Amino acid sequence: MSGGLNNHERLTLRARLWRVPRWAALLSVGIVTIYLSTMALTSGVRGDQLLPCAMILAVAFWSDRTRDFFVRTLPYTIYGIVYDFTHITEPLVQKLHVHVAEPYRFELAHFAVATAAGRMTLNQYFALHHWLIVDFFTGTAYLVFIYWAIGFGFYLVWTGRSGERRALATGFGLAFLAMNLVGFATYYIYPAAPPWYVTSFGLGPANFAAQPSPAAAIRWDQLTGLHYFQSFYAKSADIFGAMPSLHCAQPLLVFLYGRHLRKPWLNWVQGPYYLLVCFSAIYLQHHYVLDVLAGSAFALTAYAVERLVTKSLGLKRHGSPWRTSGALRIPASTRTTLSPPPAEAK
Repeated sequence: MSGGLNNHERLTLRARLWRVPRWAALLSVGIVTIYLSTMALTSGVRGDQLLPCAMILAVAFWSDRTRDFFVRTLPYTIYGIVYDFTHITEPLVQKLHVHVAEPYRFELAHFAVATAAGRMTLNQYFALHHWLIVDFFTGTAYLVFIYWAIGFGFYLVWTGRSGERRALATGFGLAFLAMNLVGFATYYIYPAAPPWYVTSFGLGPANFAAQPSPAAAIRWDQLTGLHYFQSFYAKSADIFGAMPSLHCAQPLLVFLYGRHLRKPWLNWVQGPYYLLVCFSAIYLQHHYVLDVLAGSAFALTAYAVERLVTKSLGLKRHGSPWRTSGALRIPASTRTTLSPPPAEAK
């Protein structure tokens, strides 16, 4: 027998492909096509964009269970695509008024600390006073924030197959997406310079030739011998997106939804982690206190609105309307599938 698949295995794979619901094929292929076409026509397609696209197609085509996962993780897919699209819209910031001095002066007026050298912001204080052990823990906290939030969302989706857990997964995904989209929009409504920019370029008009910087997070790279933050911020879409701090918003949203799992140990992990990220944002020179408070307000608002909508629609009790026992409940008009090919004659 040859090293390839035998006839039975080939037929099984063909059957999987032919039995994909038309809605799943159109949705997944449409998302990938629009995304890659847009990138190809603007900034170009990168190699690291192809793997997520392949994964989208794989889970959408493989089975009912993976298609369910594909649909319920769409908020995170859309989040990633929209974030990548901000690289395209970044030039729009140059046509806007970037707030450089205003956030700094507000911080100095309301959150300053008194020192022998005079009043200074917390960012300025920590630029002068920092410690290796704190560099390590703050850098680590800042590194994992996005994986923390998306990992939590995937966990809810994979374990929440019905009832309240399923509704919780849906609610978290929608709140996560809405919060981040509004946060991205705010970067253009109120573009604001981060503390490290003021330290490097002063309070004058925005310097659009300035390059993204890991700021004090570079000390974590130097301490560990890795180059994570240097590489991560080199790909950053916009340096004038300090308000609000989505770094702080995301772990707070995870904490708020995590409480519904009724696991006390999880609350004791997620609560302190959120506080550590808030401190890290200031300590590492990426955000002012005001940015942290704004990000936290975004998370609280997204959570409150989603819970209110969920309660009003009765989804907490009944779960998602897109699920029945063991399979997606897709409206009949869109449930069309392609008939499997006839068996080969023997």
